Amino acid sequence: MTNEKKFGLLSVVYVELPPESAAAKAEMDKTNLELKALGFRVGRMAYDWGFETYSDLFVKAKAGQPPVSLKQKFQSGDLVTVFKSVSDGDVHWQGSVDLNRKKYHHGLQKGMASKEWVGMFYRHLPAKLERDGVVKFGALEPFSETGTEGTIWALHEYGKAGYDGLVIIENKDKLTVYSAVRDGDVEWKGPVDFGPEAVKKIGWSEVVRETTHMDTQKWLEMSWQNRPMTVVPMKLVV
Repeated sequence: MTNEKKFGLLSVVYVELPPESAAAKAEMDKTNLELKALGFRVGRMAYDWGFETYSDLFVKAKAGQPPVSLKQKFQSGDLVTVFKSVSDGDVHWQGSVDLNRKKYHHGLQKGMASKEWVGMFYRHLPAKLERDGVVKFGALEPFSETGTEGTIWALHEYGKAGYDGLVIIENKDKLTVYSAVRDGDVEWKGPVDFGPEAVKKIGWSEVVRETTHMDTQKWLEMSWQNRPMTVVPMKLVV
């Protein structure tokens, strides 16, 4: 095997599909006309499978333009290792959480530029949180929903779904944030394999390709969790 690994975060890749019917298209067109002035649009989106390298996560957007997604799609035969913890990685930031709530009611880390603190969460960087002797690994999460009145800084613990994995970050938490992960406890390892492109509903979601190396719902949940992973592209696997 050629040792040319790529390091990054497991992810879903969004694929826009045509509306399911003429009626659905008419409703979508109507909504998009109403939203046009706000700069938003709606569409029928499905998931495909991929990852984003750490270096691509830190690519700066051009002035006046939104960030460009640099996610790469998996191909059948790619050798992938998915982690559930971090034992070797590059530390991006480490310290005791101390939130200043004067400028923003949910707080921003004292002594750190606001855009740096916010950027870590919106990149969903891997992190280790220590509280009362308990260590948790997960992805940073800028959590918001109706009633939060803004973004709350959180960690979503690996291996737990939905609210069960959500840990709101508090003052005095010891937080280590990684800009790259090379090793950790392995959740899954092997060649990924996908069926043909044929849109299928999985729960409330639609996927472009079913996974055959693992239950599709489980792979979808790990992708949503932005798990740290490594991949050796299929063309390099000998």
